[in-house]
Amino acid sequence: MYIIVIEGFVFSILNELDRKIIQEMSKGVSSYKELAERCGVTRSTVYRRVVNLEKAKVIVSQLRVGLNFEKLNLVAVIIEINILPADEDGMIELLKKREDIKMIWRTYGAHNLVVIAGCGKGEEGKTIDRMRELFEKLNVKSYEISVGFSWEKIDMTPF
Repeated sequence: MYIIVIEGFVFSILNELDRKIIQEMSKGVSSYKELAERCGVTRSTVYRRVVNLEKAKVIVSQLRVGLNFEKLNLVAVIIEINILPADEDGMIELLKKREDIKMIWRTYGAHNLVVIAGCGKGEEGKTIDRMRELFEKLNVKSYEISVGFSWEKIDMTPF
């Protein structure tokens, strides 16, 4: 059994089936039937365990859509930003308001923000220019921009 303890509170007790369900779910979207087959139990058993895991907030159900940029004739422009930590929250709020910004990560290392902007093929220059204008207005001293033309999902399944 696995016990989840956060800040001294016991949130849930996970058995081997719970662990197996979580492991299978982490590989990607699956139906309850598919999970049941891979875990060697019935669909209703998987359903009940998933409901319990959600109630315990061990897992969170969300609808996510992954775009195939290439099929949509889109390009992802990756922007790495280094700004003062005190200015991060303000920058994030400004970036969240832009329609072309698709993802924002707060990071640690050479840059403290990484942003992905989406644009049509051939529009990369305009997108980069708009970002540079924003950075100049905000007095951002350090940033790097690279352009990605295709994405490949890497299988993270353990050996």
